[in-house]
Amino acid sequence: MNLSGDGTPSMLTLLVDEASSGPVTVTVAGVEAGDNEVLALKAVPADRRVSVPIAGRTAGSAGDNAAGEVAARVAGEVAVTVTAGPPGASRTYSITVPGPEADRPRVLMASRRTNARSVIEALRPVRKITYSELGSAGLYGYELVVLDSPVLAELPGSTSAALAEYVRRGAGSLLVIVDSPDIGKPGDAPDLEELLPVELSPRSLSRLPDVAMAVAMDVSGSMYGDKLSLAKAIGLELVANLKPSDSAGILLFDDETRWLYPLAPVANIDARQTLAPLRAGGGTRLQPALAACIAALETSKLPEKRLIVVSDGISAPADFDALAARAFASGIVISAMAVGAEYDEALLTRIAAGSGGRFYRVRDAAQIPSLIIEDRKSISRAVFATEKTRVVDIAGNDAGSLDGMARLGPKSDAVAFFSSAAGDPLFASRRVGARSTLVYASDVYGKYGAEFLRRPATLSVLDAVLDGLFAEQPPSATLTETADGLALSIKADYLVDPYAVLADERGRIVHEAPFDKVSPGRFHAALGKPVQGRYTALVEDRGRTVARFRLYSNGGTAAAPSDSAAAARYYRTPFWALPRSGAPWLIAFFALSLLGTVLLRMRR
Repeated sequence: MNLSGDGTPSMLTLLVDEASSGPVTVTVAGVEAGDNEVLALKAVPADRRVSVPIAGRTAGSAGDNAAGEVAARVAGEVAVTVTAGPPGASRTYSITVPGPEADRPRVLMASRRTNARSVIEALRPVRKITYSELGSAGLYGYELVVLDSPVLAELPGSTSAALAEYVRRGAGSLLVIVDSPDIGKPGDAPDLEELLPVELSPRSLSRLPDVAMAVAMDVSGSMYGDKLSLAKAIGLELVANLKPSDSAGILLFDDETRWLYPLAPVANIDARQTLAPLRAGGGTRLQPALAACIAALETSKLPEKRLIVVSDGISAPADFDALAARAFASGIVISAMAVGAEYDEALLTRIAAGSGGRFYRVRDAAQIPSLIIEDRKSISRAVFATEKTRVVDIAGNDAGSLDGMARLGPKSDAVAFFSSAAGDPLFASRRVGARSTLVYASDVYGKYGAEFLRRPATLSVLDAVLDGLFAEQPPSATLTETADGLALSIKADYLVDPYAVLADERGRIVHEAPFDKVSPGRFHAALGKPVQGRYTALVEDRGRTVARFRLYSNGGTAAAPSDSAAAARYYRTPFWALPRSGAPWLIAFFALSLLGTVLLRMRR
């Protein structure tokens, strides 16, 4: 079958086996019940080949096609039934073939708003699906996948990994719409986050969500000297990097626990004066300190709750796992900052990881500010500010305004086509191999930026960026299915070293193989024998996908290619390959041994 990408009929050629004679009837199923096209021939042609066009629209009835050209309206796949042989002794065989897809969308959009129309859909034909369908939508059949307001933590790991692989291997680009803080926090989908042009946290700590932070500081005897000095520095930096709208508390512990500052607005704390006179002494009981901090944080109404443990982790035994589980259930993230050359890394890591937090090794005071920023951003959800925001284009010119925008941190190699006047990226892109990942940090339906999205200049930029994502020029191709499986032949003078990839509807690569060059500009690749179902074949060349074809596998047919059939016909199994088990070889061994013994005795 020749595969047509421009809407012209795809010619399907059927090879009728030699056992069939008499009339041949080919039925091509239409979209609607009873809307079938029938080709009836009085006898099998001499070359045993029957050809029928599979078109995207009805070109006439069977009676109008004297030459046997049959057209059918196509929706995805087309069912073809072949009946051959005289009445009473005929045989019937059915296959499914792909139909022409001239108007098939090149954009796949996963969204929870399937009834609303976005600016993306106004600019390009889009297939819109729900997130529950994303895992079986056939990612590799599209050049652009759009995630409309995703919740990254809810994406199945297999879907997240498939999307990342889809971009990395150059099969397509990815656009993520961030129009609420529900997208999540760093670490929810690390495979995807690594590819995006932005960090999910704001550029500065001042834009992070309000936080209630309790600092549990170890002042026991094991913290004597430099350890305690470093702990004080950590405490000071933690409080200094909070906003006035945040809350903080500092709890000291050794054998006992005592609040230096109970949880209160940061404006009421002067940690520098009260931390300076502290001295180390006594034993270490970390468990009561954690319990007291968790209890205090559970009463807070702020969106983020943090517990920072500053200690060497050398403590009396206790059920720390239960405390970490309690913190996790209450939405409290525990981070552990170890000080000194000797510390219990296993205990501190276990406490932090059990609540969704992280372990940090603090070697000197110079590390503290960057570690605090890293730690805050690692658990902070994306910020979405519903306030009037002025927008500028890539040249810094005024580009209107929005009423709501996510505050995201740009990566160093990102290009921002639009930004807020303060420098937060609104529409940013990043090159990943031969493709791109993009983020739009507001809604695409006009809730926060109807005026901005209606501007001709805005639409012009959006259209130009999207246009640059679509660069494929499908070559002419022929799909063959035999008993050996699927094979794809292509003709394209511009290809240098093409490579074939077969992907299923779940976004999994099921077969890869290089194309063999059979003549100048002509290439052939075997695609294996996949199970029955829909697939997408990609043609990759020099690290980029240059074409893709939607295929359907029938799981093989009755016919084998002439070369493999001839090879099978003339193949003779060597005698040494005939025995299938070990018993014949064992008998042969003993027989030869016996014969050898007899011959030796006769010679003597």
